Amino acid sequence: MIIHIPTGKIFNNRKDAKLYFGTAYYYKMEREKKDLKFINNTQSATYELQDRKFTLQ
Repeated sequence: MIIHIPTGKIFNNRKDAKLYFGTAYYYKMEREKKDLKFINNTQSATYELQDRKFTLQ
């Protein structure tokens, strides 16, 4: 989930936030690391895979 701090608006994912703000403005906010707060952040599938232990058989 993503929270826009100034307005308190909550988005379920990055796609919804980009549609609301526009892609360029959203990326600008994300790059500056202000006005956005990420909760339960799983932005990439690779982050999820790092938490699991895999064994080759």
